Amino acid sequence: MVQALLTADALEVGYTRALFAPLGLRIDPGELVCLLGRNGAGKTTLVRTLLGLLPPLGGRLLFDSTLPRAYLAQRANFDELYPMSARDVIAMGTERGLSFLKMRPRRLDAVEAAIERLELEALAPRRYRDLSEGQKQRVLLARLIAAQPRFAVLDEPTSAMDQVAEENAYAALGELATTHGAAVLLVTHDWTVARTRADRVLFLDDTERRVHSGPPAEIFSSRALEARYGVTLNGASPA
Repeated sequence: MVQALLTADALEVGYTRALFAPLGLRIDPGELVCLLGRNGAGKTTLVRTLLGLLPPLGGRLLFDSTLPRAYLAQRANFDELYPMSARDVIAMGTERGLSFLKMRPRRLDAVEAAIERLELEALAPRRYRDLSEGQKQRVLLARLIAAQPRFAVLDEPTSAMDQVAEENAYAALGELATTHGAAVLLVTHDWTVARTRADRVLFLDDTERRVHSGPPAEIFSSRALEARYGVTLNGASPA
């Protein structure tokens, strides 16, 4: 049996009170999971808890803390005034756990492979701060790919990309899961992506205060999703 990368048992998520009913969850290597929910439903709180950044209010969350994890937020959290090139930003993904007392060479092979995979050869020497928002998202995704995480969480990572770049990005994330055995948790509002690319969907239902988990076909035909959005997918997107 495959060993789970993350297991939640009766997990209660929130700050002063639990946002949902106790949650049972298992995320396996090679699995791409999409997290859906309306704005304010609690997606960020759940993600922070699963990453170990926020303690659960109850239950148990089990994961191997030695396994490399990566989180890609909607916006970068570093100073863009520093004149870094796009390649420098991508290389930051290989510097996990370093300090001036513990230096090692950057994994240049991982950096160049990520640049090639995201088709960033022309952008790599340019200053990061001069790029468009969509280009910055591609660079940040390459940084995550170069980090070679075993558990990757991404929050709307393609919202500013054009369609071609978006398709390439999702293909790269699929390869991260299937080829490298990573578990990928993707926060998205795009029903089509969740329906066609996810192995499993987590739907945060803030009306019933519970998390529904299942294959895309099951979630997108559920009464819970229809009650919350007023429509089920059936081949169409609410967008």
